[in-house]
Amino acid sequence: MPTLDEVYGRKKEASGQVSTQTRTLAFGFLAIAWSLLTVHDDPLKSMAARVPTYLILALAVISVIVLALDMFQYVAVTNMAESAYRKAEAAKQKESILYDNESCAYKAQAFFYHAKFYVLGAGSLLLFVIFILLFLPVKVAPQ
Repeated sequence: MPTLDEVYGRKKEASGQVSTQTRTLAFGFLAIAWSLLTVHDDPLKSMAARVPTYLILALAVISVIVLALDMFQYVAVTNMAESAYRKAEAAKQKESILYDNESCAYKAQAFFYHAKFYVLGAGSLLLFVIFILLFLPVKVAPQ
């Protein structure tokens, strides 16, 4: 049976990996949006023309929002940890340091952590729609 410290360590490791994956996906979405907006050569140019520009721009905006939420989460975590450290230092505590789960920083980091996944999920759905539009067969008018 794992100890509390082992569970905490695993949670910390998983959280870091998830955040790294989130940033990677957001940068990937941004790269796809940029590629579709600046394409010059066929057949990708004719495929990209099937996708409304506002959908591609929305994907880029969603990507930037995910990156901003990730950054805000880390700012809140830093503030939360700094506050806990200062309180523990003032009380001359070395162990059993607790975060104040009623603090604004604690609530903000939880909000940003979850919000980035919801926004990333919306971006994933939007990317799915964009890919469908990219690969829809072209109807050729009879001559």
